[in-house]
Amino acid sequence: MIQTLDSAKVLICVGSGGVGKTTLAAALGFLAAKRGRRVLVLTIDPSQRLKTTLNLSDSGDISVLQHADLRGKLSAAVIDPKKTFDEFVARAANKDDLVKKIANNKLYQQLSTTLSGSQEFTALEKLYSCYESGEYDLIILDTPPTKHAIDFLQAPQKLSTIFNEGVAKWFRHSEGSGSFLSNIVHAGTKQVLRVLESMTGSEFMRELSEFFQSIQSWQAKLEERINSVHRLLVNPSTHFCLVTSFDQAKLKEAAYFGREIRKGGYSLTSVVINRALPSWLLETPTGFSAGAATPVAQKFNEMKNYYQARDQFYQTFAQGLIAEMKNKDFVFRIPEFDRDISNIKDVAELAHLIESNESL
Repeated sequence: MIQTLDSAKVLICVGSGGVGKTTLAAALGFLAAKRGRRVLVLTIDPSQRLKTTLNLSDSGDISVLQHADLRGKLSAAVIDPKKTFDEFVARAANKDDLVKKIANNKLYQQLSTTLSGSQEFTALEKLYSCYESGEYDLIILDTPPTKHAIDFLQAPQKLSTIFNEGVAKWFRHSEGSGSFLSNIVHAGTKQVLRVLESMTGSEFMRELSEFFQSIQSWQAKLEERINSVHRLLVNPSTHFCLVTSFDQAKLKEAAYFGREIRKGGYSLTSVVINRALPSWLLETPTGFSAGAATPVAQKFNEMKNYYQARDQFYQTFAQGLIAEMKNKDFVFRIPEFDRDISNIKDVAELAHLIESNESL
């Protein structure tokens, strides 16, 4: 992992919710900046955990963080999906009057925030625009939680199909062809649209038609951007880190994702099992004798035996995955931090814990 932090230009943390992915992204960013790199950590975390921990701006603007251990520069931001989508459209449309028209369209306002794939696209759009700026040596993206990590990679392509030129033409007024509904041949389609209009208000059809007229100016740029992002994701300088927990189902999912991501041409270089064991297990308590018969000693040994049994399962899993991926440094564990991460000082301590226990 340290080698990746020293060489990668982009590190994308993927995984399901509740495994500590956001906190880990912050700690890895701190560790890279500690080693002298200019680092940006981006998150689209719905729980706003990173924003609270690092006291980031509500505006989504990039903040520079300060700590005595940082030899490089650590910046961070919580991505605002709506703002990011609006900024992309403004650049792509490149006409103030058209941008205003699009922004005021009720259908666009809904699609830009709730459409499947839009959140993933805005995360990758922010990543790409920051990458293009050349201001950072390393950008770490904490992705939105997904049921299956592969869904994140497929989402932008799904979004692109919504704005496909063929679909847009179907809805767009054709010059000199009469009313919008007259362009739709099938009576069944007309009936569906009329039902939608009655359900959503009399303005629905007008909004729909105007929306597909207005996107004509930027739908090609959307597809171009998605293609550019894909090229960045498969670039050898872009690394993926799958964050999971010590759960058999999640570990099997990690093995599956490792195979799927390689099929897509992406570089999955590490699997992190977060909170794999309590940090106190790494050290023998002060004044403690291994042969002591006190209740505390007995409980300590019981817990130690429990985690040693889990360790046997981990070793089997890790050895199989390492052999499959042909990378001896592919899987590693991070001990559970002894308290909630609530500020930059805690992030620094977690970064030190990662650094000192990377070979676990």
